[in-house]
Amino acid sequence: MKKSTRALVGLVALDLIVIIGAWYMVAQTKSGAWNSNDPAASISMVTSTAGMIVGVVTAVLLLAFVIHRRAGN
Repeated sequence: MKKSTRALVGLVALDLIVIIGAWYMVAQTKSGAWNSNDPAASISMVTSTAGMIVGVVTAVLLLAFVIHRRAGN
């Protein structure tokens, strides 16, 4: 497998892990399984943090993809 392809597969895999984890945390908070003083603020914090992580991971791995493609890998 080319290094550029590996970067894209890693991008999708890491993004899915973060999104599924955020979905799980939001579901647990909404259902009341996890106690919170302010559920709306907790959900907002989880989604904004997950969005930031997805953005950073996507930017770094897309940059890696472009660098590997230019190098011929």
